[in-house]
Amino acid sequence: MKEVIVEITKKRLGVTAVVDEQQNLIGIITDGDLRRMLEKNADIENIAAKDIMTRAPKSIIAEELAVTALDMMRRNSITQLVVTNGTKYSGIIHIHDLLKEGLI
Repeated sequence: MKEVIVEITKKRLGVTAVVDEQQNLIGIITDGDLRRMLEKNADIENIAAKDIMTRAPKSIIAEELAVTALDMMRRNSITQLVVTNGTKYSGIIHIHDLLKEGLI
């Protein structure tokens, strides 16, 4: 869990991807997932990422247009999407990225 918290804090996105050894996306953990886990558990030493991650998160393929990502975010009331290349994790697109590019 410490690794997850450090990663979310370092990237400043409020989310981190969970991948397998081949970089296939298997889930995400958001800062909200962490807060809910901390509310329920005083001892986090025995909790693994797989225990709190969201499986099959909303995602978009890298070749899609930014406006498609924005539409998906709006329809699903979310602020970030996982970007994939097939089943492989490529990155995160955040609504702030779209704001910066002038799409909103």
